[in-house]
Amino acid sequence: MLSILSTITLIMLVVAVFYFCNFVATEGKDERGQQILGKASIWTYILVTVGFVMTVVIEAVFAFSVDDLIELLTIMYGLLATVHSLLIFILRKKY
Repeated sequence: MLSILSTITLIMLVVAVFYFCNFVATEGKDERGQQILGKASIWTYILVTVGFVMTVVIEAVFAFSVDDLIELLTIMYGLLATVHSLLIFILRKKY
């Protein structure tokens, strides 16, 4: 069963994906939209790499069960999608 934090981040993930899809469909096709998506994606890629390294280190220190690992990945993916959408929102206001 998902913990409360996993459930909250899962809801955040759904909202973030809808925001991302809406941006791509409406503004993501022109040059400005491509620039915004590119900058947001660069930052998100860096965060994915940091998150992966943190997951490996945490897994090496603490022995997680499969359920715990799934929850951790759910939380991390939800946070990454939310940060990506927030970056798009911020960069949209900036450019």
